[in-house]
Amino acid sequence: MEKKNRFVQMAVIVFAGFLIIGTFAANLSGKYGQDGWKLYFTQMGETLKQDSFVKESYFFYVLRLRMMEAAALWLSSMTAFGAVSLWAALGWLGFTCGVRIALGTMVFGKRGILYFLCSILPQAVFYIPAILLLGIRGFQVYSFMRKQRSFSQYRRIRMGRDLLLLIILLLCLLPGIICECYINPLLLKAYF
Repeated sequence: MEKKNRFVQMAVIVFAGFLIIGTFAANLSGKYGQDGWKLYFTQMGETLKQDSFVKESYFFYVLRLRMMEAAALWLSSMTAFGAVSLWAALGWLGFTCGVRIALGTMVFGKRGILYFLCSILPQAVFYIPAILLLGIRGFQVYSFMRKQRSFSQYRRIRMGRDLLLLIILLLCLLPGIICECYINPLLLKAYF
């Protein structure tokens, strides 16, 4: 139990640390970053207001993107760099959250936090636990294989259970993808 608590504390520290780094990076970009994001927000607002915004093609784009990210995390976590890939995924999530919060507040002021909540929070509720579980389970597969040194023994003992868990975790990403494709545009349309 103590090991799990230490892992959760470390995960929160990594996420929060990169959130702070992302905030500083966005603030250091200064006027150039702010001008680029103003242009991005303007274009995004115009795109969301158009009736020709095709949500189905956007859904399949995001589905393909998130599945590739999940597969890359799963495969990299089953190597000797498994722990590094998990911390890198958490760090990247924290960094992007920090950048979005900082640039949202630079462009919109206090309303920037509301932009952040509309743009990233609904799907993050599903993505973060699924990413953590994917990385942890992949690293457990690597640890088992390193101890046993036999793929046939792994296949006989654990492969079916791990593949079932992978499918379940990928299905856990699906509500996040649905939020990102259908709920976030509605929230952002109301916001803009």
